[in-house]
Amino acid sequence: MTGTITDGKTATDREAVRAQLERILVSSAFAQSDRRQRFLTYVVEETLAGRGDRLKGYTIALEVFDRPKTFDAAVDPVVRIEAGRLRDKLREYYDSAGRRDPIVIELPKGTYTPTISAQRSFSEATPPPQVAAAEPASHSAIAAGGAPSPARWQVVAAAGAAALVMLAPLATWLTRTAPAPTPTDKAELALPKGPTIAVLPFANLSGDPKQDYFSDGLTEDILTELARARGLRVLARNTTFQLKGKAEDVTRIGRELNARYVLEGSVRRTGDRLRVTAQLIATDTGTHIWAERFDRELADVLLVQDEIVTEIAGKVAGGYGVIESSEAKEAARKSPAEVEAYDLVLRARDIMRWDWTADNFRRSRETLNQAIALDPANAAARRELAWFAIIGWVFRFEEKPLPLLDIRAEAAKAVQIDPADARGHMVAASAYFFARELDLFRHESEQALALAPYDAEIMAVLACMISSAGDHDRGVTLANRANALNADATIGWYHTTIYTADYLKGDYEHALEIARQNIQDGAFYAHLEIIPIYGQLGRTGEAREAWAKLRQTIPDASAATFESWWRLWNIHDDEVARLMDGVYKSGVLVSDTRPVQ
Repeated sequence: MTGTITDGKTATDREAVRAQLERILVSSAFAQSDRRQRFLTYVVEETLAGRGDRLKGYTIALEVFDRPKTFDAAVDPVVRIEAGRLRDKLREYYDSAGRRDPIVIELPKGTYTPTISAQRSFSEATPPPQVAAAEPASHSAIAAGGAPSPARWQVVAAAGAAALVMLAPLATWLTRTAPAPTPTDKAELALPKGPTIAVLPFANLSGDPKQDYFSDGLTEDILTELARARGLRVLARNTTFQLKGKAEDVTRIGRELNARYVLEGSVRRTGDRLRVTAQLIATDTGTHIWAERFDRELADVLLVQDEIVTEIAGKVAGGYGVIESSEAKEAARKSPAEVEAYDLVLRARDIMRWDWTADNFRRSRETLNQAIALDPANAAARRELAWFAIIGWVFRFEEKPLPLLDIRAEAAKAVQIDPADARGHMVAASAYFFARELDLFRHESEQALALAPYDAEIMAVLACMISSAGDHDRGVTLANRANALNADATIGWYHTTIYTADYLKGDYEHALEIARQNIQDGAFYAHLEIIPIYGQLGRTGEAREAWAKLRQTIPDASAATFESWWRLWNIHDDEVARLMDGVYKSGVLVSDTRPVQ
């Protein structure tokens, strides 16, 4: 920080603060909430006018929330609740789109008076460390199809030391050339491709009109979170709130507002109990494609509301959400003449949704290349192509991996085209992870999580890598949260995170329980990772069965196979030794000898 300007003494200061306020108000964290905009504008303007020290909950209730003069904060906590939301949204804004802004507006806890500070410009900030470029290695050496030769598997096993380092230039270049989104970026202002959803005001069924603030606030927060999904168009609050309290036919709403989906619901608050229902309806048929009920104790109103909002957003939007699934089915029904690049991306993701095989990787890549041919500027297609190339190579699912130079080109173009895409940051983070550039991995991970805090797939992928790199507590917390949001999106990633952390803390029984939920006969790593658990539990017969299945994929598997796999995932040396202890105890390496300690 270079100095505070909270008093707004000069006209230049006030002009700069108001310009910053406008940037915040048009951001995704604020654009969908008229109430949040009014609150922030009021407290900032009062502060600039020199009346910041006189801001009280009572005056805010009357001026911002249209409460009567009989307002009692002890009965109606609307100001306190909205102030908490405002603080969270300001932090969210400055963690993502606003992290380069010249002025920071904050609302400290315990006061309604904002602090307004000038921070150094981004050009003065220290740039992230740079990874030296390396000459690309021959990718044929790590092809995944067929029975791998010892030489080829050794290259894969040593990926952290040599071949995977080739991903470092890709990931570094992505971050250096793709600035974070600001409200003036074309990516943020452009209308996203994808279906349109109308979020109707949730009905207050509590029998007390004073509780409208809660149902309205819940609706606004859902609007804000859904608006962050890059593949979803969310109708503005001013449009949908005109329908508050009216019984409307969803098919008519779909026609008049050009919305493919309607999300509606209700809130019933009785004493310390809260029940929220939500339904997602396809407007073309009027059928419910998803519905859920949330029953909660109101120990902390803000925490409960945030939990419900993120669960709804996680189920509806994001990877493996019900809208993506519905859109993929619709895309599959279209004729070749009707299909667009957007539909092809959905088809590619749907192909890989449940069955990761070499054949499916080939089909997905062909589909994505078709999408790029139709729309060279399609960031999602390029991003998915790069992502499939990385995981297809690491997990050995693809017969002919995409050359690394092509991965670089596709991922770089994707981030350039849409720097506000959370999945793009996840791909960059993954590249850094396997290149062992963990500081940059953590930076990109935080960007992805800040841009899409409800996307269970992104959260689970990054949780697995965060935990593998040593931060088990955070990784497990993220994995559990992701699994609670949308278990379909976390398959594999969640399980690996949990059972590996359980193993390393000595809870072998629970590790086995979770690992058995993730067994896939065609996936070598599932058998490889369960063997040390069997070893620690003395279940040598089951370990030998897993060993036999592992060798169907890797006939020449050895102690080096296990050790190199875990090092690929940046697991610390002492933890690799503890995992190898279980492998030796399993008895599968009968021809191997334990290394001298």
